[in-house]
Amino acid sequence: MVDHPVLKFFGTFAGHIIEFRVEVSDDLMLLTYERCCMLQCQKVSSRDPKDDQPFSFLNALHGGYFSDITIKADNKKEFCVHRTILNLSLPCVDWTHVPPPLSGLPEDVIQTVLHYAYSESLPRGVSESTAKGCIKSLTKLSGYERFIDLCNTFLKNVALRQQIDNLVTHMHACADRIIDLFSGKGTGSAETHGDSLISNPAKLCYIVKQAMREGCVAGVKLVILCDLFSRKKGELSREERHDIIKYAKSRLPVFMSQLRKFLEVCKQHSNNLTASQRYDIASYLVPEIESSLDIISKFVVETRAALEQVISSSNAAAKTEKTVLGEKHKKGHIAEALGKTLKNALHMRELMKLKHFHEKTTTNCRHLMQKKENFGLMSQEEKVRSVAKNLEQLIDEVPLFLVRIEELMSALDEKVTWREWKYLFKLGTSKVAWGLGKIVTHKSSLKAMIAQICGMVDRDHFTSSLITLGLVDPPQSPDGEATSVKPKLSTSVNYSQLSAVESLCIPPYARESVTARHALQMLQKEHATDMIFEIIVVQESGDVVVDHTHGEPISRTDHSREVDIHLIKAHCVIIASRCDWFRRALLSGMRESIDKKITVHDTNPCLFRLFLEYLYSGHIETNEMSTEQLADMMALSDRYEVDSLKLLCEHTLKHHIDEDSALFLLSLSDQYNASALKSMALNFITEHASDILESDLFHDLPERLQAEVEENAMWPGSDCRKRSFGGHSHTQTPSSTSSVSEAEELIGSLDLAEEHDPSSSSSSEELAFMEDSDRLESCIEDLRAIVGDGVPREELTRVALAADYDANRALNFFFSA
Repeated sequence: MVDHPVLKFFGTFAGHIIEFRVEVSDDLMLLTYERCCMLQCQKVSSRDPKDDQPFSFLNALHGGYFSDITIKADNKKEFCVHRTILNLSLPCVDWTHVPPPLSGLPEDVIQTVLHYAYSESLPRGVSESTAKGCIKSLTKLSGYERFIDLCNTFLKNVALRQQIDNLVTHMHACADRIIDLFSGKGTGSAETHGDSLISNPAKLCYIVKQAMREGCVAGVKLVILCDLFSRKKGELSREERHDIIKYAKSRLPVFMSQLRKFLEVCKQHSNNLTASQRYDIASYLVPEIESSLDIISKFVVETRAALEQVISSSNAAAKTEKTVLGEKHKKGHIAEALGKTLKNALHMRELMKLKHFHEKTTTNCRHLMQKKENFGLMSQEEKVRSVAKNLEQLIDEVPLFLVRIEELMSALDEKVTWREWKYLFKLGTSKVAWGLGKIVTHKSSLKAMIAQICGMVDRDHFTSSLITLGLVDPPQSPDGEATSVKPKLSTSVNYSQLSAVESLCIPPYARESVTARHALQMLQKEHATDMIFEIIVVQESGDVVVDHTHGEPISRTDHSREVDIHLIKAHCVIIASRCDWFRRALLSGMRESIDKKITVHDTNPCLFRLFLEYLYSGHIETNEMSTEQLADMMALSDRYEVDSLKLLCEHTLKHHIDEDSALFLLSLSDQYNASALKSMALNFITEHASDILESDLFHDLPERLQAEVEENAMWPGSDCRKRSFGGHSHTQTPSSTSSVSEAEELIGSLDLAEEHDPSSSSSSEELAFMEDSDRLESCIEDLRAIVGDGVPREELTRVALAADYDANRALNFFFSA
């Protein structure tokens, strides 16, 4: 039995991880969850990145050509805009009104609204004050609802960004304060941080306690960050989530640098520590350790009791749910019963996690109690010696920690790739959010323990953070209302902040653009057009004299040309903003710009209409087009410099390559400089050289292309030729297949005459060439036995030739690459 892969979904039900067993068959995928839930998925065609581009008319806004409306701001600045485009993006606004809408508003508000009208996005670098000004100015006006929603979303995302910035900055500040404490900068004394700290055990113990408190504050800020991301990620786009995850990854080197600095300070202190000073510190720490063990033991016992209470209440809830589920099933509520079944399965999974955590807590509790008992049985002298020994071991490991930190910092990107970090970040935040949710749900059982922790840490930032998480109730004011605790964050260090929300400043893809959809409808209805495309189609015809005796045409006596003219109405501003070639023609001052008419030759009217529809909507269904139509569309897009459509046609044509079209598409890609299509066509021809190179179409190619095809077919894929010769040997007589004649034919196909003088060639050289081919095949077979069938033959041929047919050297080349 082969284990099926496991597909994981993150973030469902406040941090749960649901594992489905996956079975894939053709285009169907069956997901099964612990025999209680089955999901059948149908594969749909994935969107190719070249198939969609951000869609906008910003070129027209920035260029100002063909404008027919002028909007004046409150500072008299004028904006030249286009009624045609404004009616597409903001159709509910009356743009025929005098003065035009938006007149008299602040400049930044008008600029932001117009940027949205032309691109359905906000301008890069827009400020919070501008977004608030837009909302204030347009809330009472009709027709701007979608724009106001976008501004509100921007403000929410900016607030989230500021929250994350503040949390990360606070964690950095806590780390800096810990370093300052051990450096002697945060104790409030004027003493140097050298011998004064290690010579004063009481001061050292105080600093350690303060540092632990700062660590607790930083830890709770990290919990808030994880909870904030888990709660808000559903409201963010994929790009916004990735911005936050990338920002978190960019903070890792800073935190590691702070950790290294802390370890260097500790190393500096430990280097000056004598044996007598170490003994004095150990003597002072013994009562502190005894007191800490008592507190920790009590805390662990209370934690275990709270877990037992939580598990007991969860068991009772599970039994009640099971009883209700049975009743629903009896009454015939199948759909609701299935939902309850999945919910019950998830609940049982949570319960198992809690029980596992309870078991680990119980084991640690026993281990701690044993340690405490053993420590209590020691004499005072033994306790001091034990603490001094552990302290010495810890000091000896500080340099090793520093080396490991430096190694990790130097190779952080290699050890933690983007995909791995994204997975770890999502997994970690989900688990933290799940644990926090359980604590909040059973807060009443943990109230005494949480209050004890607050008393031990004794930091306003820590308490206010617990209030934010919902673990502690806010303090009551004298009039009975809850008050919020907002301690002031003091830090003099400026750290880099999370980048602005980029996704709201990027125009939507053409498939998702409302403006693109309205523009296509306007073209189809020919509404408010101001220019014409004239497509001229010339058809050759003639009179034919027929011999009625045999029924065959014997001569053409007269020729005539039939000219068909097709007219397509369009809009100057849209055509000019979406195609630079048409923009230059319409603004050139020549006949096209005067008559507002562009004449098009050598194309099909239906194909040119599809071309215009792409300009208007940014989208075209290439999957339904034939190879000839795609080739003509590629030629049309190359002629009029529409690179995005040319790339789309090139990508689609790659799926049309077969034995009949490979040479044609090779010639087409070479003509229009489509490198990706040319590479795929060459590879296909190489794999099918025996059939394709014998066709008449191959000899119609330019000599340069023929030479390129032959060279590519012989060296990376020389096996194709060899298989061809081998195939002939089974059908011909033995006398006709001598090794010398095969070598002559092979050398002739390689066209080696250009490189070597024919008179210098000999049968021994030809036989040597055949021996090289045999060695190449033998080397490829050896490589295939090791690397498997998944590696393309061209790759194996390349490394075999580079290694001079030595299998061991070829393997080294392959794995080093």
